[in-house]
Amino acid sequence: MSSGEKFLHLTDYVTDRLNPILVKETRQALKSRQFIITFMLLLTVAWLISVFGVVLNGPAIEFGAAGRMFFAWYVGVLGFATLFVVPFGAFRSMLNERDYNTYELLSISTLSPRQIVTGKLLSALAQVLIYYSAIAPFIAFTSLLQGFDLPLVVLILSLGLLWSLFVSTVAIMLSTLANSRQWQALTTIGMIALLLWQMVTAFAFGGIAISESIPFDNDEFWWGLGSMLVGMGGYLLLAQQIAVSRLTFESGNRSSGIRIISTVQFWLTWVGILAYGGWYGFSNIEGDAVFAFAISASIHWVIAGLIFSTESEHISRRVRRGIPQSQFLRLLYAPWLPGGRRGLLLLTLHLAALIVIGRWSSWPQWIGNHVMPLPVWESWVGDATTALALYVFIYVGFGSAVGRLGQAITPEFRPAHSRVLTILLVPLTIVAPYVPGMFSYRYQVRSGSYYWVTNPFSTLGRISSSNRGWSGSSPEEAQVYLFILGIAAAIVLLVNLRALIAGVSDVLDWPSAANSESAASDTEGTNAVVPG
Repeated sequence: MSSGEKFLHLTDYVTDRLNPILVKETRQALKSRQFIITFMLLLTVAWLISVFGVVLNGPAIEFGAAGRMFFAWYVGVLGFATLFVVPFGAFRSMLNERDYNTYELLSISTLSPRQIVTGKLLSALAQVLIYYSAIAPFIAFTSLLQGFDLPLVVLILSLGLLWSLFVSTVAIMLSTLANSRQWQALTTIGMIALLLWQMVTAFAFGGIAISESIPFDNDEFWWGLGSMLVGMGGYLLLAQQIAVSRLTFESGNRSSGIRIISTVQFWLTWVGILAYGGWYGFSNIEGDAVFAFAISASIHWVIAGLIFSTESEHISRRVRRGIPQSQFLRLLYAPWLPGGRRGLLLLTLHLAALIVIGRWSSWPQWIGNHVMPLPVWESWVGDATTALALYVFIYVGFGSAVGRLGQAITPEFRPAHSRVLTILLVPLTIVAPYVPGMFSYRYQVRSGSYYWVTNPFSTLGRISSSNRGWSGSSPEEAQVYLFILGIAAAIVLLVNLRALIAGVSDVLDWPSAANSESAASDTEGTNAVVPG
């Protein structure tokens, strides 16, 4: 064959091996009126920017720093297409599968939920690359002008591509959460608002980066950039896994993948802090920075833990067939298996690890001298991190207990009910210290009183300032707060202790797939049911 025929043959071969969802979505997107209008508008606006920019600058364009100004306008036009149009198209693509009843055909095909989600995500990436190719000649024009900074251009365009991919993944995830048409309408409105907000925020940060000089020779800049990329990649995988889980049949394992990714994200954060401290010295790590990471980890686990700890306890035999045969491996794997009781166990283990990490400064120093150098930060970090972890455990443990109680009373009690009750508990505890003042004018609101322990914001502020010698607080006050929170957490632990033990015992008592006739002949009867 000639070289042209070989190339066409290779193209056909590669196309046949591509994700069929990618091929279908890309063909539909490129033929859609939305893509054609957006593409032509992008080219038209970029051309107008070039013409009017050259006219307005006049002869000064040869000597001034006009290249950076032109680049900022081109990136703004590109950002509208890649940060709003493409993610919203990916969001509507998944909703249209349900609106047009085409998802049923996909669910009974040989395509897995991961292939469906990945195909739609790759289709969004293909559209982004087409928009990049359309704006490329205009950005090449800026390289002929003064003020053009090639490293800055590469950085902005690369981060924009990654951020567009991340936002598209989140959009696909959110589209799988809405089932009814009413929720789809509300989700669409919320999605538009979210996309506009993130686009404006991205423009603000991009404008700062373009107008300022980026310290490429600073090691801390690369550490921060690497941390941001790792965090973005972790949450991209988490959003993708949530979308896959939502499209998985109810008889499948919807939870373990999300739990594993959440665990890896938590430990990657602290491994990164240890790596930074080992490179530059732990004395260079500020206590405020450590506590900020502890807050982000607590927010991460209060959301994930509330979802995990309120899941249904029913485990299909299809999931049971996938667990290890060894009792020891089952014991290790139990917290990552579906079920609310095991979800609460997973949360408890990670909150305990967070307390241990925060209280490194309280451990005997001979460990660091004889074994390995340990990170040491201010004592208030340990107290504040401990209080933060106890608050998370109290709130989530309350939601888990309420969920089991509601299920015992009536089967109509859903996991969403316990989650809503837990979310409502938080503002109630925050405003609780103000309630007596509403009924008595003699009541005085004093922030130093211990009944303010129900307000996590006030308590964390008092604890963080008590060990710094700030006026109005003392180290003894912080210990009293921790004692009260410890008592409350112990009560919540006792309420949930039986459930925690039962969650592990159930896994150990499951019959192995090799010895269970029912597992071998299990058909589940749900393969033809569309998840929803």
